[in-house]
Amino acid sequence: MELFNYFMIPLLLTLGIETIVLFILKERRGRIFLFSLILNCVTNLTLNFILYFFKDGSKEIYFIMVALLEILIWLIEGVAYYGVIKKKSIAIKYTLACNMTSFLLGILIQLL
Repeated sequence: MELFNYFMIPLLLTLGIETIVLFILKERRGRIFLFSLILNCVTNLTLNFILYFFKDGSKEIYFIMVALLEILIWLIEGVAYYGVIKKKSIAIKYTLACNMTSFLLGILIQLL
């Protein structure tokens, strides 16, 4: 159950949050929503798999890893969105809005 909670809760929260953000940004193309869901499954599960190995270490190292991996994910997702959308400004807007929102809400949830 611990592994389920460690991997699935953040994934489901991320999928929900980022879907809502795309909707707020007036995205209506089903293929973009599907792409976002698949992309986030890959990046979020990979992120949490790597972080799982740092969870019992120092909090400082853990949060440094979170920050570095989030930056890497923003870059990867930005390139991936650009590959699908073909407009750099929209790809950047989607990536930053989605990832910043889910990242900040994730921090807020952990602080509660």
